[in-house]
Amino acid sequence: EFAGAAKKHGVLLTVKTNAELAASLPKKTDFDAVIFWDKDIYLAEELEKSGLKVFNSSKSIELCDNKIKTSLALEGKVVMPETIVAPKTFENVGYTDLSFFASAAEELGFPMVIKEAYGSFGRQVYLANDYTDGVEIIKRIGYKEFLMQKLVSSSRGKDLRICVVGGEVVATMLRQNDKDFRSNITGGGTATRYEPTVEQKQAAITACEELGLDFGGVDILFGNDGTPIVCEVNSNLHFRSVYECTGVDLSDLIIKHAIRRVKQLK
Repeated sequence: EFAGAAKKHGVLLTVKTNAELAASLPKKTDFDAVIFWDKDIYLAEELEKSGLKVFNSSKSIELCDNKIKTSLALEGKVVMPETIVAPKTFENVGYTDLSFFASAAEELGFPMVIKEAYGSFGRQVYLANDYTDGVEIIKRIGYKEFLMQKLVSSSRGKDLRICVVGGEVVATMLRQNDKDFRSNITGGGTATRYEPTVEQKQAAITACEELGLDFGGVDILFGNDGTPIVCEVNSNLHFRSVYECTGVDLSDLIIKHAIRRVKQLK
């Protein structure tokens, strides 16, 4: 997608894998900027230290990739589900004392959403229907970092994916799944084009601004009273599903945004 958009706008685009870049880092004189379509935070930081402008920045990718860091960065900036972060543990130790979970259960109630800090496509997001469920989920998670959230029942199996490029909402999908509490398309959900409200747009834009994103996909839940609730933020957008649903070519918009940013920085 990027190759076609770059050609359309007269941009010379060189595509490299992270393995190729790690073996031979480009110089600032080689390229004007890097559109970084990966979660290799260390490589993104290396590219920045070499003097290259990276979209999205390594810091923004890091904040989005870790759901705990996302929650902490957005706390008080947008409305999010009530969240409690699990205490840190270590490999070969795990969670031997679950008193923290008992306290979280009293605060959040059931059903409760449990999310590993790292994960994609909803695969590391679980629903605990009761205390026993939660204990079993935590045992499976092992020593990995996770957070616990109050289920937004008014948005069960339904959310918005709002795509933001350069501080503007460019496309929105309503995602629904009647068979799962998660709405992910890869998990069997369906998507339809949707016109977000002013409040929903602003929540998505604010989330991207606070995380320093040049472009991002913000997942918005429907609160009981209509309040938009920011669930998660993605630093990488999935072109195909957005294009098939809305007809919006995100690669074209991102290339145009990168060109504008490069000109501003010169």
